[in-house]
Amino acid sequence: MISFKVNDINNFMQHLLVKETFDNYLLCEGQIDTSNSFSLNGRINAAFYDSNELEAKINDFVYWKDIKHICFEIIKGKKVPTKMKLVFSLAKEYHGKILDASGMDMDLHQIGGLYIHILYENNTLEVITGTSINVFTMDKTLDHYWDKMVLTFFNNYFSCDEN
Repeated sequence: MISFKVNDINNFMQHLLVKETFDNYLLCEGQIDTSNSFSLNGRINAAFYDSNELEAKINDFVYWKDIKHICFEIIKGKKVPTKMKLVFSLAKEYHGKILDASGMDMDLHQIGGLYIHILYENNTLEVITGTSINVFTMDKTLDHYWDKMVLTFFNNYFSCDEN
């Protein structure tokens, strides 16, 4: 797990809400505080879909691209949110590529999740990485690889300072 700050918040918000930069990440949860506090539960509501639609879904959470327009509507205007918290997860179909690239000897199904926590508050935007492994291991190879990959991803688009 690492933590870093994104310096250019306006550029970040453009990538988050308008561009496709984060579209392939899953939204696990979110909170946006403007004139009201809005909570987002990204977990897919199975009762809403018929069996054919559910069969096509391999992830438990909604893709950011499918919900970001709602967040944009909440945020748009002259005032910035007083707080925004988003938790993204890498979609399961990419876990194998990450595991292979990290070189860690682990079964794919032992990965619980690869996360990016984004917190905007007091005119500061902080990002924290996280991993969830379903078994006990002292090997932090996957954690370090994910940290490095996320930091590289962010540095490709934004100016960042590690904490």
